[in-house]
Amino acid sequence: MNLKKVAAGDEPVAAVPARVTFTDTTYTSRSLFLQQGDTLRQFDVVAQRLSVAGDDAEGLAFLESQSELQRLGS
Repeated sequence: MNLKKVAAGDEPVAAVPARVTFTDTTYTSRSLFLQQGDTLRQFDVVAQRLSVAGDDAEGLAFLESQSELQRLGS
């Protein structure tokens, strides 16, 4: 967990990772599944949008490999 001090004397707070958003150019809603060992991760597209934590390297790599998804922003 990342901890960040806001000001001298303040208690450390957990840093929240930025979200990365994708738009689905084909479907308005659907679920995508990523198999990781014995686990299936589910990513849901809602209203043509899907977001994942910016520090989720495996999730980002999976979503960026999908030709129907376009990353929004930088």
